[in-house]
Amino acid sequence: MMWNVKLNVKKRGPTRSWLSEKSWNYIVKTMPIPCVDMIFQRQDGSILFGWRLIKPYGNVWALPGGRILRGENLLQCATRIGNEYGLSFERLYLNGVFPINFQRRVDIPICLAARQVSGDPLVDDFEFSKFIWRKNPPTRAGTNYVLMVSKWQRASMSREFLSLNRLM
Repeated sequence: MMWNVKLNVKKRGPTRSWLSEKSWNYIVKTMPIPCVDMIFQRQDGSILFGWRLIKPYGNVWALPGGRILRGENLLQCATRIGNEYGLSFERLYLNGVFPINFQRRVDIPICLAARQVSGDPLVDDFEFSKFIWRKNPPTRAGTNYVLMVSKWQRASMSREFLSLNRLM
């Protein structure tokens, strides 16, 4: 069985429901998986990284994120991910698309950057065991996450980039 994580508003955090392993394996084999990886950035420039527990990026520092659910737009997805971890934001930007081929699947992560972030991140002990705020990626950060943060740090210096890529 595979986990499908949904927001439980009453408990203020993610809950789990089941998807059969056969169904999940079929989806993974036949379709690229669209997802969002979030750069949550505070006023001081620090970015949220979580120690990831699950594959494909297990035991590395990662950005919070998740699948894009059917019917969601990018703003709705980013807001849901923020809510799952107890975070809210006032500005949202498109940072880029960072496709990655894993051994058994292909992900198409869309990286979004949220600014003016508030809240304390909630550890779910399923996907993440701890969180830290850092201005640069920590040692043992996932390669794709390092690329995302590096691009954001360069691009966010440009008023033109911010203007053209602002979603909210």
